[in-house]
Amino acid sequence: MDKILITGANGFVGSHLIDYLMKMNYDLYAIDRPDASFKNLTKYTGEKVAFSNKDKKKAYGKKVLIPSSVPNLTFLECDLQDRTLLEKIISDIKPKFLFHFGAQPYILPSLEDPVYTFEINVIGTLNIFEPIKKNRLKTRVIQACSAAEYGTTTKIGRPLKEVDPLNAVHPYGISKVASELLARQYFLNFGMEIINLRFFNLTGLRRTNDAASDFIKKIVLIDLGLADPLIEVGNLNPYRDYLDIQDAIKAIWLAAKRGIPGETYNICSNQKLQIRTLLDIALGFSSKQIEVIENVSEKIRPTDEDVIIGDNSKIQSELGWKPTRSIHDTLKAMYEYWQKYYSENPI
Repeated sequence: MDKILITGANGFVGSHLIDYLMKMNYDLYAIDRPDASFKNLTKYTGEKVAFSNKDKKKAYGKKVLIPSSVPNLTFLECDLQDRTLLEKIISDIKPKFLFHFGAQPYILPSLEDPVYTFEINVIGTLNIFEPIKKNRLKTRVIQACSAAEYGTTTKIGRPLKEVDPLNAVHPYGISKVASELLARQYFLNFGMEIINLRFFNLTGLRRTNDAASDFIKKIVLIDLGLADPLIEVGNLNPYRDYLDIQDAIKAIWLAAKRGIPGETYNICSNQKLQIRTLLDIALGFSSKQIEVIENVSEKIRPTDEDVIIGDNSKIQSELGWKPTRSIHDTLKAMYEYWQKYYSENPI
């Protein structure tokens, strides 16, 4: 049976990818950082979220094996900065596909601690590529990149294409530019099969720490009587490109199976949505009168792109993918998900 390795497995994208791949005939190996919460993967851990040192089993000379309730799914703890352990894992598993989704994925933390962001996103990526090169593995790597690499579309005046300049405006975006350039170097110099996926704004069930989920979660808490009818927000004027995670997962798998090594694909909706409209749709699910306070200082980024909209014509024409879910349907599903969650887990 072919093997698949996923870094950042308990993250939003990684956990949804595992759900998708569980329907297929693969041995899955899921890596996340040490002592990470398994809140997104409890269906495969006997509903356990956290594991003590006693729970963990030894593998590769360390206690890094997390108990799994599914025979073809193995959980491993490994920091992306642990070059030695990563090499042992990758050289032993010899995965057919390696989905590199582990990262420091947030803009504000990258401004607060750019060194850590580069250690994880750049050096961590090198630590993934090197064992494949060194052991001459026939592994296809699918790397999570970001629309933050582009900067803004304001001057271009149209949705961004993969060939457009990369003008990132914060350390997170710059770190993803660097990791993508590393992928190009390893493809050109060593023939490694690496495909870069530039994700725009992905959202959906289980998403946290983005505008869509922040709005929905607060509205659900208000509707359940667990919060005052007040929402504090940052800047509602920017435009973004939102895509449902289920559509994104299908694009990811198509890219893994049929994408061209060395190429980059935008994963986006090609639809322009103002954050203000996003909030208005979310507020429409509530029957309560909710006050909105805009431009709250702690919710405003020091630098922010006015418009980030992606052109998805390349992946549509080359791989036959297109999005199917509307933002209204996505937000409604998120509302119902968090309503059920907070009804069962009141805060």
